[in-house]
Amino acid sequence: MFGAITLHAQQSPLANEDIFEIEYASDVQISPDATMVAYVRYSMSIMRDRREGRLWLVSTDGSNHRKLTSEDRSESSPRWSPDGTRIAFISGSAEGSEIYVYWVETGHVARLTQLERSPGGIAWSPDGTQIAFTMLVPEARPVFATMPGKPVGAEWADPPIVETRVRHEADGSGVIEPGFRHIFVIPADGGSARQITDGDFQHGAPVWGVDGRSVLFSANRRPGWEWELDQRGYISDFS
Repeated sequence: MFGAITLHAQQSPLANEDIFEIEYASDVQISPDATMVAYVRYSMSIMRDRREGRLWLVSTDGSNHRKLTSEDRSESSPRWSPDGTRIAFISGSAEGSEIYVYWVETGHVARLTQLERSPGGIAWSPDGTQIAFTMLVPEARPVFATMPGKPVGAEWADPPIVETRVRHEADGSGVIEPGFRHIFVIPADGGSARQITDGDFQHGAPVWGVDGRSVLFSANRRPGWEWELDQRGYISDFS
């Protein structure tokens, strides 16, 4: 009887607050020389009530396990440079996300971008001199009606929204900002980002060609693409 009571006590149900004790690894990236692994360690923040990620490094033999940065930001998408000396990653806060570069030997971290929207899909060029990424380019909403000027001090409701998109809202994030995701390229040592795709289409998953002169990406650039599931591959030669 005592043993049964003890076993029952050890199998206590999961409490709601236990979610904040759960951590898990994701987006594992092995260094080019296969000696180190970079990954994202996710957990739920009890103070911010949201999921947050931190970048960690560990040797492939399990030793030298350490956190990449000491910043209180959510980090994601670690990507090794071809020579294994740097790791590009995305770091974000309530103000937005940027691309950063971490030097493995020295631990130095530098911000690479100053963007208007959050980046994604970062990819190094084969020679390590450029980084491709995706970013939303906003589109102005259609105007439903021209509103009269608001008197000084007046408190008006938000103006009406005209919505013509098939997918305009997402669970957990609400109304999706109108616009199209495009591919950009930026020098790996800093500089101005350059947009290399155009058109009213969604582009993603950039991958460099082996010669470093072109970027392959996925997109559906057909008329009526919002109503189709097809995602065709394209090549953008920008050299």
